[in-house]
This record gives sequence, structure tokens and C-alpha cells, in this order.
Amino acid sequence: MKELDLRFDLNLLRVLVALHRWRSVSKAAEALQLSQPATSLALGRLRKAVHDPLFVRSRSGMVPTSRCSELAEAAAKALSGFNEHLLNQPAFDPATSRRDFVVAAVDVGELHFLPRLMVYLHHMAPHCNLQCKTFALNEIETAMEEGRCDLALGLFAELAKSSLHVQHLSTQRMVCLVRQDHPTVRSSRVDMAGFLALSHVVVRPTGLSQELFESRLKAQGGTRRVQLVTEHFMAVPSIIAATDLIVTVPRPIADYYARIEKLRVVEPPINIDAFPVSVFWHPCFHLDPAVRWLRESIIHLFRSDGT
Repeated sequence: MKELDLRFDLNLLRVLVALHRWRSVSKAAEALQLSQPATSLALGRLRKAVHDPLFVRSRSGMVPTSRCSELAEAAAKALSGFNEHLLNQPAFDPATSRRDFVVAAVDVGELHFLPRLMVYLHHMAPHCNLQCKTFALNEIETAMEEGRCDLALGLFAELAKSSLHVQHLSTQRMVCLVRQDHPTVRSSRVDMAGFLALSHVVVRPTGLSQELFESRLKAQGGTRRVQLVTEHFMAVPSIIAATDLIVTVPRPIADYYARIEKLRVVEPPINIDAFPVSVFWHPCFHLDPAVRWLRESIIHLFRSDGT
């Protein structure tokens, strides 16, 4: 059996359907708004591609072969199906969908985004599920392109240089946290001498907020003693509440910690520019109805949140 040329021009399907319908090159050409020579040429290309005469002449005009009728029916269905999908993009109904969404975020992002987002999903998309995953920075774009990740949330400066779409949500400042009855930090701002005299907790997740603060501190000649380095935020509030340590974190995280432990927010000794928090998505899924709904929901919930 001879195979169909993989270079087959799909525009010929329209010609085949018209010829099969009108049984006339001139009428098919008129319907297609083509010239008769162009239509005849297309018929010749069709015959060569499918290895069949397609039409034979008789006293009543052009008579399709059985192979022609079979192909014309398949072509008509294909064109009809394509037009239906083209004109009727599938909608996403959050109230009934059972879509599983995957979002890239580090644990600081989870603390900031998930509580409010999950309340929203509970009411607006009760059957949808959300997975929060941590990807290496150099893997996020590929994961999105392959459909393994729908969105990335947070401070991902490297992604801003990629081909991903990005929507700025907010800017966030860094602040310090100490226990409420800290013996030496008593005002609303810790001075440089007091700051450097303390032992510090540093959280180093995937992201740049700590690196931005550290580089600014070093630029001003400051070197702090880091007594604890951790990659996770969850244990930090209980550690700060039980010790004389100090930690520097994004303001929304500090406010969250202060609600669950007896902690006090104080201003750091240096001013550092607020850093951007954004949502990123891949161009391949820019028009995907489900991904579009999720990112627009996140933009609605978090845009301009924070200071």
C-alpha cells in the first residue's frame, strides 16, 4: 500500500470537497474563488498525492471514484471539526471543572499565596485541585512548556529574562522580627550596631530576597553573625519567639509570623528597594481557558497587595 506524502498540502482538502460536491472544475473554482487553471492544477496534485484518478468523465460529467467519495467525506468531516474548534473555543467552568493545577512556588510563596487562594478555590472552583511544587530555577520554563507546571508565583528574577509572560502583582519590603520582650531591641527600628551585634537566622530558599538584602548589607560594610541557616520558613517563628535571635523576612511573612507567635516587627537598619512579586506563565498556554482563569484569579486576589 502506498503511503500519503507527508508533505501533503492541506489546502487541497477544500478543493477535493468542492469538486466532489459540484462535479465540475468551473463550479468548484467559482465556489472556492479560484481560477479554473488553479483548480485544475490542484486536482492534478490531488491525483498524484493519493494515487487515484478521483474523477472519471462520463456523459453526465465528472463521476467520483469510490476512493474519491471516501476521501471527500473524511475531508469534509475534518474541515467541519476544525472550523467548530476554531469558532468555539472550549470554555472553562470553574464551578464544575475537576482540573488539577500545578503552581511553582517556594514555601515563602506558599505562606503568602495559598491561604487566600485556597479559600477562593473552595468557593469558586470546589472540585479543582492545586499542587504547589518546587522546581529548580533552570527547570521552570521547560516544565511550563511541557504542561507540567501552569504558573510560577513569587520573586523569580531570572524568569523575567525568559520568554515567559509575566504580570507584576506587588512589591514587598524586607523587615526584621524579634521576640516581643527582646532584651536589646526595644524600638520600632534596630540600628546598625545593634543589628550586627545580634545573632541571625537566615532562610535561603529558591529566590532572591535574602540575597538582595545580604548584598545591600555588605555594600554598607556590615557583616552579621549567622547562627542558623535553613531552607524552610516553617520553624522560624517558634525559634525567634524562644531566643534572642533576629530574622529578616518579607513583610507579609513577618505579619503572618506575628499572628501565630509573640513576635514584634521592627525596621532593619538599612533601606532596601522593595522587590517585585509576579506571576509567570508560558506563551504556549496563554490562551488556555483553565490557565487563563487561574492566573486572572490570582491577579484579582493579589495585584497591588503588599507595600
